[in-house]
Amino acid sequence: MDPLEIGHVIGVEGDTVEVQISVSDLRLEYHGKTYRIGRLGSYVTIPMERRTLIGYITRVGAIGELSPGPNPEAPRRITISCQLLGTIQGDKFRRGVNEYPTLGDTVRLGVDEDFELIFGAFDELSEDAGTRKAFSMGRFAIDTDFEVKVLGKDFFAKHVAIMGNSGSGKSVTTAKIVYEATKLPHSQIVLFDMHGEYLKAFSDDFGNPLPNVTYLSDRNLVLPYWMLCFEEFEQLFIDSHNPLNVNAQRLFLRQAFERLKAASAEVLGLKWEFTIDTPVYYSLEQLQTYAQNMNDARFVTNTDNYAFSRLPYRQLPREEQEKLLLTQRMEFNPAAAEGETPHATYYGNLLGMINAIEAKLNDRRYDFLLRPFEQARRNTELARHFDPKAPLDELSRTIGWVIRLMLGQLDERKNLTIIDLSGLPFDVVDTTVAVLTRALFDFNFWSPPDVRQPVLLVFEEAHNYLPRKALEGRKAFARNAVEKVAKEGRKYGVAAMIVSQRPSEISETILSQCNSMILMRMNNPDDQEYAARVVSDQFRSLINLLPSMKPGEGFIIGDSVLMPMRTLIDMPPKEPQSANMDFFGLWSSGGKGCDVDRIIDRWWRQERSSAPVQTDTPAEAPGHPAPPPPTAPTIPMPDKQDQMKPAEPAVVAPPPKPEPATSETPAKEENAKSKSSAEKKLARLAALLGGGTKES
Repeated sequence: MDPLEIGHVIGVEGDTVEVQISVSDLRLEYHGKTYRIGRLGSYVTIPMERRTLIGYITRVGAIGELSPGPNPEAPRRITISCQLLGTIQGDKFRRGVNEYPTLGDTVRLGVDEDFELIFGAFDELSEDAGTRKAFSMGRFAIDTDFEVKVLGKDFFAKHVAIMGNSGSGKSVTTAKIVYEATKLPHSQIVLFDMHGEYLKAFSDDFGNPLPNVTYLSDRNLVLPYWMLCFEEFEQLFIDSHNPLNVNAQRLFLRQAFERLKAASAEVLGLKWEFTIDTPVYYSLEQLQTYAQNMNDARFVTNTDNYAFSRLPYRQLPREEQEKLLLTQRMEFNPAAAEGETPHATYYGNLLGMINAIEAKLNDRRYDFLLRPFEQARRNTELARHFDPKAPLDELSRTIGWVIRLMLGQLDERKNLTIIDLSGLPFDVVDTTVAVLTRALFDFNFWSPPDVRQPVLLVFEEAHNYLPRKALEGRKAFARNAVEKVAKEGRKYGVAAMIVSQRPSEISETILSQCNSMILMRMNNPDDQEYAARVVSDQFRSLINLLPSMKPGEGFIIGDSVLMPMRTLIDMPPKEPQSANMDFFGLWSSGGKGCDVDRIIDRWWRQERSSAPVQTDTPAEAPGHPAPPPPTAPTIPMPDKQDQMKPAEPAVVAPPPKPEPATSETPAKEENAKSKSSAEKKLARLAALLGGGTKES
């Protein structure tokens, strides 16, 4: 009798085989090693005439009644359910099954010799003429003597999902995968870090990013507002509190974008190609001015001329009036005047949008988006490329430098870009992820195939911005962008890695496109059911095993592995800052204590890094000089006394040079003040004595 035989087939349904155990002792000794029969997650083999089938145990049970009493006899009929995974033919293992067992076929226990064949077949696939095609993920949980590797091409090109409870090891697994990928000299990864965890995993002992890493946070991330499409800008600034004004604001923005972008488009030779979504430069200050003008706009009754408060402007041709409205603040009569008619669409309806723009421009947290020239000065790699005085075509081409930064193609080659979203206002996180995802996808989409470079986008804590259902009244821009990557990115070299503790809250379209998955401990029934719907039918039975898995352990399934591998994930060289706080330990020891004033100062300055807070340079990014006063390319506005004259290009004189500070300057100022005071006293005395204003 075969020493490894444990039972025989009693039922077959699709890829599931029912087996009756025929041995009385559920412990089996083989080559000096003890195996337990019928353990969930272990493997069996079914010898056929020309091949051997490999199965995975997903259920163990007993048929028939047990004898009553406090010490019942062992079950008389023990059965197990097995999921068929692949076939061994000769000494080669292949995924899939094209021949099924019949009733009565022998079932054997899977042992090390079988695993050696399986892993040996994979080793042959992972090496081709000395070229590395796979990377290590950890050790086989059933037998830790075997190393689990995944095929890089299938793992990344067909998208990846990492799902599991908080504390199951998702962040460590993500860091491990990214670390392995960055070993390749030309790899490119963009990681959206929701909670600022990953800098620690990719930094040196002093907390500085490694040489191949670009770290961007709210202090030095630059995302020019002209990269936003019309709908993204609309959602950010249109005031929806009064539904009656929404349509007017939407119509205004569409008209404003067409007019403001036309100048850059013409310089770039895009006069007939550009649309309101084309990412070319326009001035946000001009948009604000135009909105203020149109909110007050009135017409001369029965004409199409604007009723400016200064009469000479009313006589200008309509085209000249439109230019004035775009370029400078114009005055209208504040109240209803005879012979004037308010603008039927815009008058008084744009104030909510104007206030929203003003409020966000004055909020430092939005500088990365709305004040890109000032924000770029905090980024040493972008500072020289963002000149507010540059021509319109160069201003439009600044998006090229943003993409170069994301793809690590600036001064030094870098293959990992970490975008720390934790310091950004939550209402623009969705927009930020959407704009950068769309930009990188479009960049590869329009690249010639022979120069296209693959890029992996890692969406950490993805349930926060890739929801199944958008919030009421808001559009899910990030979800739409990532769905496009999930459906089409494989063709153009853009891959997605979705990391989440709540898969049931993520777009099913995105998860269903992920061919490779790492399923970690998952207790929530809704998440289990949802995960079962998006994995392949043959792997659904694995979902029931997820609650019993320990932290750092996961099932790797998909084309990148030969069969589902229950794997103990290896730790990366450095872990992310995602470990749970030791409440009991800190409550016992007291920790290091805290300086409340210093923490409040960090709160005020929106400073989350571990570096000391600099109190003498407000709004200064760590390691970068404080930015000079904000400037932006705008057209100068005439003074009120010049409103009667036709508008002429204003010439702005350079500011007077300050007098060099010397030790004599305070004395000179003091002498001047004393002399002026003495002259005033003499003048008053002369007036009292009747001497008029005669100088003394």
